[in-house]
This record gives sequence, structure tokens and C-alpha cells, in this order.
Amino acid sequence: MIPTPRLWVLLALLALPMMAAGFFPGLGGAVLVLDALALVLAGVDLLAARRVRLEVRRVLPQRLNVGVPNKVELRLVHRGSGTVDAHVKDDVPESFTATPEEAPLSLPPDSEARWVYRVTPAKRGRFEFGDVHVRVRGPLGLVFHERAYPSATSISVYPDLRGASRLLLSGAALDLVNLGLRKLRRDGRGSEFARLRDYAQGDSVRDVDWKATARRGRPVTRVLESERSQSILICVDAGRSMAAHVDGLTKLDHAVNAALFLAFVAVRNGDRVGLAVFADGVKAYLPPAAGRGQYRKMVDALYSTTPSLTYVDYLALFKELNVRLTRRSLLCVFTDFLDEEQASTMVAPLHRLARRHVPLCLSVKDTALQKLLRTPPPGPEEAFQQAVASELLTDREVLKARVSQGGVQMMDVQPDELSLAAVNRYLDIKARGVL
Repeated sequence: MIPTPRLWVLLALLALPMMAAGFFPGLGGAVLVLDALALVLAGVDLLAARRVRLEVRRVLPQRLNVGVPNKVELRLVHRGSGTVDAHVKDDVPESFTATPEEAPLSLPPDSEARWVYRVTPAKRGRFEFGDVHVRVRGPLGLVFHERAYPSATSISVYPDLRGASRLLLSGAALDLVNLGLRKLRRDGRGSEFARLRDYAQGDSVRDVDWKATARRGRPVTRVLESERSQSILICVDAGRSMAAHVDGLTKLDHAVNAALFLAFVAVRNGDRVGLAVFADGVKAYLPPAAGRGQYRKMVDALYSTTPSLTYVDYLALFKELNVRLTRRSLLCVFTDFLDEEQASTMVAPLHRLARRHVPLCLSVKDTALQKLLRTPPPGPEEAFQQAVASELLTDREVLKARVSQGGVQMMDVQPDELSLAAVNRYLDIKARGVL
């Protein structure tokens, strides 16, 4: 039994005559009777609330995406007479954020109510939802009867695959700009004619087919196809520096989301895509292959990948790639440059790989450090933190310059821009025929 504010107000009002009974002895008996009556009414209210029968069911999607709001629905069915007022709260996994956490519901006789809320998982992996907790208010409004409905459910939290799912549902393989992703460039500056289509916002004037435009009486774009079946190897750093949180997710989660989006676009483009997960050694390796089956293998490999609190052995990674990759490939390395001593070990071996392959290094900017530098320090401690942050970012820029001197392409972007930036650069490299 949980008292409602109405019961507390009633008890507070009854406390006044009890205080007065100290001066008027004759009131004591009457006050005790009123107190007993209030408790009896609360008991009657509790019994009425306990008799209410509800059916509760949770509706979940097949899987959730990390770092983004996912819809969860609770359905409550009331088959009895009379209106039922209740508060409902779900038992979500500890690392999830629920918005809102609970909600009041009113169920008329013989009705069904639905409550939709959002959960934002902070980690990938397998998690358990617990029971659904419902507080039913008695008809007198004096007490709540709280009950738990067994609803334990397991759910998998995957990388954010919404961008890839959108492409899949659209059925588009080349017209990426038409999907509302304005920063994506079309794979349309190759050498082979693919087809004609209506002009879309964002198309280059150079791609307009003026003869077809004149015949049809409306702008028409000529779509050119780049060379297919090229080799792409996506390397994901799972070392200690990737465990840092940026904008609510670890750097590894940002890298995994971008890597899978890039892999999906490459597979849809007909290229062969592979994967290497590395830290103090190569943790997982998938040789480049084509087809959706390869993409599903990459999703499975990255689904449960977590940061290892170890140093990163770039030399071991590049030695293995030097042996395994016999075909010229685009090497997309998602890593971090905040630890200068560690990251500097990648410079020489990466430059050697650039003689045979096309290396592309992608990293997530540390927005917390950037925000710290933009904020005036209120005291000596904050000024010291700013000095350290400035030195870290300066070292990062020096290291990026060293890496890019040997023919290695560098990208250091905001977390929410990493996926589009990676795909942009991939399409640009294909269009320029660098591979």
C-alpha cells in the first residue's frame, strides 16, 4: 500500500483536532474515532484497488540500436467495470535511459491503453528487461496498490544500422543523395554509363544530359558507374583510447556505426569488403568478400566488440595486412590520435603500406576538449585543465600532419559526421579512380 497525497492531507487535517485535544480533553475520543475511520477507508480503498484485474504486455522491436532513442510500447487491458487510474513504469536495463520514466494512465471500463516511451541504450550487447510495475489507485483516491507483472525479456542492442536500413528499404544502390543525406556524394563520376534519371537537388551540372533533357522537356541526369568489385578493408581500433565517451557513446561505438554504414554502401556498390578488429593484436579478421552475407558477418563480428584496456599494436596489424592483402585495397582505419606516444607507432608502417594500398585514417574529434577550450576558466584548476587540453590537441594536429605526409589520407571529424564523411571519401576515391 502506498498512500496518495489525498490521504496525507486527510491525516494532516486530523492532526489539528488531536493537538486541540490537549486543551479540550473531551475531543480525544472523537479524534480517535475519526483516525480509525480514516484507516478503515484506506483499507477499503486498498481492497478495491487490489480487486482490479489488468493484463500487461510489452512490445519490443526485434533489436535496439545503440545511442539512439528506440520505441517501446506497453499495453494495459482492463476488462472490468469502472474507470481505473494507474501509474505504469517499466524495469529497463541499468545502462538504458528511459524517456519518460513513468506515465499516468486512465482506463475506462473494458478498454485497452497503450503507453509508448523511448529507451536509449549506452552499450551494445545482450540485455534484460525486467517486470512492468503498475500502481493502481483506489476509487477513493486514498492509496495506491503496487503490483509487478512478470515480463522478463532479452533484447539485443546492435550498432546504429538506421542509415543502412534506410538504404535497403529504399531499394537504391546509387542514388544516395535522394535519400535526404545531403552530405553524401553520388557514385556518379565514373567512366561507364549506367542509366538516365530525373534531375535531383544536389546533382552536378556536369552530370546533366542536355540531349535527353531537350527530348523529355525536363532536366535529366546521366548516371555513370565507377569500377566495381574493388577491395575495401575496414580496420576498427578496439584499444583503450576508443573507450573514451564522446557525445554519449564511446569512440568505438561511433567507429562501429560508421564502419557498418560504409560497409553497407560498399556492398551495395558491388565492392568486396573485409574487416579487421585490432588492439594489442588482431582480434577478428574477415577477408574481403562481396554480397549481403558478408555484411551480416561484419555485423555479427562487431555486435559484441568492446574496447580492450590495452595499448594498440599497429605494427602487428600492418604486418598481418601486408601478408593477407595481396590485392590493392582501400584501407579504412578507424582509430584515435589522442595518445601521441601510442599513435606515433603507426606512422612508418602505414607509410610503407601506402606504396601498395590506399590508406584512409578516420578519427572522432574529442568534443569535450574542444568545449573546454572555448569556456573561459573560472579558476586556476580549470586554467590548468585548459592548458593540458590545448597541449593534447596540438600534439594531435602534429601527429595528423606526420601521418598524412606519406600519401595517407586523414579525416578528423565530429562524431555525428563520421558515417557520412567516411562514405563521402570512399565514393570520392572510387570516382577519381585511385584504386
